Amino acid sequence: MNSARLDVAALETLVSAAVAAPSIHPTRPWRFRLDADTVTLEIRAVPDGGPRPSDPAGRAPHLAAGCAVLNLRVAVAHFGWEPVTRLLPRPEEPDLLATVRIVGGSGDVPAPGLYDALWRRHSSRFPFSGRPLPRAVLGELAAAARAEGALLSRPTPEETERLLEPASEADHRVSTDSDPAARSRTYAPQPPEPLTPRGCRDRLPGRGPPTGIRPR
Repeated sequence: MNSARLDVAALETLVSAAVAAPSIHPTRPWRFRLDADTVTLEIRAVPDGGPRPSDPAGRAPHLAAGCAVLNLRVAVAHFGWEPVTRLLPRPEEPDLLATVRIVGGSGDVPAPGLYDALWRRHSSRFPFSGRPLPRAVLGELAAAARAEGALLSRPTPEETERLLEPASEADHRVSTDSDPAARSRTYAPQPPEPLTPRGCRDRLPGRGPPTGIRPR
């Protein structure tokens, strides 16, 4: 497989697409590093990159990184390249959650149409309506899960109650936190220096789309 030729503008767009992914609160608990020799992006977890009161097991950063990897794959395929993805590639480096090598040639596009949609994604604080999802939507969600090698199952009412218990416990811990602002600063540190062409060879900041960047 031949590596793709990647310029700075394309690289910034790819990473901007990746960090448009959802994360809890949102903490964006990831960092990106480019191996310029192999044209491979590393996605690494930020130490203590999640809100421990609501996520004591530290599971949320892994879920967020998975969303970022999917966005990155979608963007790479949009450019006409193939994303060669490896999850947890080096057991001796547990913070290295995934690598995405960008190679020439067109691979399968995960859910065509997602590229435009990922730029429109945004958080919502509105409560759920309680309306059941249409059967057709449930079928589409199940098919999307199968395409990613996963199985989507619908919990029973009893399982729903069990799943909601940890969320209620997390809400209680957050509501009784004596200094939530100080705690937020521990898992949302200041971003690193702005991205420059020279710096992109070593590390990319894991934050929102840089000013002036527009999706291609």
